[in-house]
Amino acid sequence: MNAPLARVMPALPVMTPTLPLIAVDGQLLYLPPDWIAVRPEFNPRTFFEDAEFAALVASVERHGVQQALWVRPAPDYDPAAPRFWLIAGERRLRAARAVGLSAVPVTVRLADERQALVLADLENNPHFRVNLSAAEEARFAQRFVGDCEGDRAEAARLLGWSLPKLEARLLLLHAAPAVLEALTQRRIKLGHAELLAGLPEATQTGTLAKILSDAISVAALKARISGFALDLNAAIFDKTDCATCPHHSTRQAALFADAVGEGRCQNRACHAEKTRQALLAKKAELETTYPSVFLDTERAPNTWTTLAATGSNGVGAAQFAACQTCRAFAARLSSQPGQEGGVEAPLCTDRACHHEKVTAAHPVATPSPVDVRPVAQPVTAPPPRAAGNPKKVEVWIDGWVRHQAAKAVSRDPALLAAWTLAALYRDAGAPRSVLLAVGLTETAPLQRHAGLIAAFYPLTTDQKEHLRLALVQHLVRHRDANRGDLPGQSETVQAAQTALAVAHIDLTSAFSPDTTFWRAQTKAAIEGLLRSARSPTEETFAAWYGRTQRPSPTDTKAFDRLIDGKLADLIAALEQTTFDFSAWLPDAIATRFQRLAS
Repeated sequence: MNAPLARVMPALPVMTPTLPLIAVDGQLLYLPPDWIAVRPEFNPRTFFEDAEFAALVASVERHGVQQALWVRPAPDYDPAAPRFWLIAGERRLRAARAVGLSAVPVTVRLADERQALVLADLENNPHFRVNLSAAEEARFAQRFVGDCEGDRAEAARLLGWSLPKLEARLLLLHAAPAVLEALTQRRIKLGHAELLAGLPEATQTGTLAKILSDAISVAALKARISGFALDLNAAIFDKTDCATCPHHSTRQAALFADAVGEGRCQNRACHAEKTRQALLAKKAELETTYPSVFLDTERAPNTWTTLAATGSNGVGAAQFAACQTCRAFAARLSSQPGQEGGVEAPLCTDRACHHEKVTAAHPVATPSPVDVRPVAQPVTAPPPRAAGNPKKVEVWIDGWVRHQAAKAVSRDPALLAAWTLAALYRDAGAPRSVLLAVGLTETAPLQRHAGLIAAFYPLTTDQKEHLRLALVQHLVRHRDANRGDLPGQSETVQAAQTALAVAHIDLTSAFSPDTTFWRAQTKAAIEGLLRSARSPTEETFAAWYGRTQRPSPTDTKAFDRLIDGKLADLIAALEQTTFDFSAWLPDAIATRFQRLAS
């Protein structure tokens, strides 16, 4: 209820927000609850049971919020006045507000709308929040990969899993239902299930019964299965090289009396790899016809349906033709042992759209009143259309749009300036206050590049130049200032030091000690600095102060009295001093640039 999901989101260092706050994916922050907005109807959870919520409130009141909420920056995110949208954790947020917590832990995710929905599904899945069996993880992983449109790398990243773990869980789906049930009930080990999943389903059930009755260990099962020879006649890969392979039983039959028979493969690892490569080749071939091709482990059966032109579940001939240009037009490729390479097509992976099209193709006739002409009015069906372009088409369009925009930038200096300013604005941390000087209000939709280009393009040349200078200055002063780098290690600080060096800036004349400089020092450090600081005439501050502030010509303790006093009085005196520091550069600064030169 209020426990960390360490398996889903690893622990991250706590960061206290300071403004301006640049949102970084994966960072852990403590935010005021008022900074977090709950969007209506976004949370999959709509019912909050009173007794459970009361228990959660009591837990939060005693221990605080232990499990971080998931949030993402609002579309109009302003680093100077940050606001976030909640992805998951509404019950914890409500409880925090109920007990009046001033801050709650959150994990920031730079997710788009689809990714946010996937993350909300992950967080609110009732099964994933307790100790899952590997079988339950496999079923959940399948749905998650489907939500990610088959992108296994993205699914693994969002789940917090390694890609090999995701692949292993998906392969478990080849296990027979009885095997998955036994694994869920902890009657067999994961190793048993992984070995059984590599066998034809018809073989798995009998082998499972033997495992349970004879208490066969994983190691013993592996030894037995490794001796099973696979039928090469059913293999889907090119078997040319198999003829000369020492693991090919036909070759062995001519040499050994106890061979397993002809046409069999006794190297299961090689057979599995060749099968995998053949499936990938088959998938690539199918993708020339079907925009969406998925393995049987990548989508649950309730996420797709058969597509047909005719019949009670048909969409009509015209719509069927239109569907073939849709990104949901799909084929399912079997990787089930013994059925590898089998294709089920055509399919539709957008069940809501499919239902709409089937309904339009089979309109329900409405009886006409008796006082109206018996001739029924024709029902006008919507024109055939695809639900969405295939992903490859959309990717091509993205590339074309980028190419055209790049050409336009080379022809239009104002557009070039708009893009430069937009990149600079984002890199500087999106400082809205800087925009006010050129007449852009803080409420403008300037979080995304599209809004920035539209806002910057019509500015005058003088406005653009003023904005460019202000943004660069803001970037140099503030970028990554709150990131926690060690002194001198910040990327921006190193760039600033290099800039001063290559521009041959006179550091000595540029340096002038101010209050913040003195307050950064201890009293002993200040004494050392004042004894080494020299005026253009080579007189030290200590000598100058002793000469100008002594009550009589014979007094030699004026500087000592200044140092022996309170630190606040010493700094106040330095704020008012007329000593000329223009010829002095502290060693701490000089050393930095000496290291840079070397």
